[in-house]
Amino acid sequence: MFSPPAISVSSTIDSAIILQKAAELAKKLGLEIIPTPAERSSELLLAYTPEGLKLLQAPFASDRFVTLLFVDFVHGKNGFRRAKDSSTKQAIARAAGIKPGYRPAVFDCTAGLGGDAFVLASLGCRVTMCERSPIVFALLADGLDRALQDQATAEIVRHRMQLVVGDATYFLAQNSEGYATIYLDPMYPHRRSSALNSQAMRSLRTLVGDDQDCGTVLETALKKAHNRVVVKRPRLAPTLTETVPSHVIGMKNSRFDIYLTFNS
Repeated sequence: MFSPPAISVSSTIDSAIILQKAAELAKKLGLEIIPTPAERSSELLLAYTPEGLKLLQAPFASDRFVTLLFVDFVHGKNGFRRAKDSSTKQAIARAAGIKPGYRPAVFDCTAGLGGDAFVLASLGCRVTMCERSPIVFALLADGLDRALQDQATAEIVRHRMQLVVGDATYFLAQNSEGYATIYLDPMYPHRRSSALNSQAMRSLRTLVGDDQDCGTVLETALKKAHNRVVVKRPRLAPTLTETVPSHVIGMKNSRFDIYLTFNS
């Protein structure tokens, strides 16, 4: 059974207002609040920093913190992709069903750090992101709040990105209108170490564990998607279930399994 690591909440900013904000977040998440990182009782900190909310690794034997998880839609990889790669011919756009004059409404069952959802929203799709981990949800919410303050990303986030916390199957069952495209990028046990190809992905897996119910989520999605379900997989990994994809879009290290549904 998966057991999440111990995490404390704090702030690296010397501000009573920010510390109160951290205390409110800790109460909401049911985590320990500590006045300063130096008083930590665990090596993982969810901390407000000058850049934003981060999950930090803070070894007891060191005063140096390592950023494990940080959501930034303005700069870094997300900012680069928004500015430099707006093509609707890229793999994720084709997989989602984007066409000239058509942008599907997308439900992202496994929001994670929000990168794929942000790409689709940048291309014009309305995306609802669902994240079951309250801690990852908090990181995402902070990233979205900061993106709302930046002129380059404010309109994308305000009009085309929505974030909900909880179980994807529940939200799909409760939604009466449905979505044209339902997207999954599950954390799933793999034998190949290449599946853990970045520090962020390793940290995310440590935090949330594997999505053991991803097969169930897929089956629910197949009943709910108006047009298609898209599952992102490592290139050589098996399909999530015995259901055969309608077609596959391959990439260097991963692929998109696409299941056409045509539910009314």
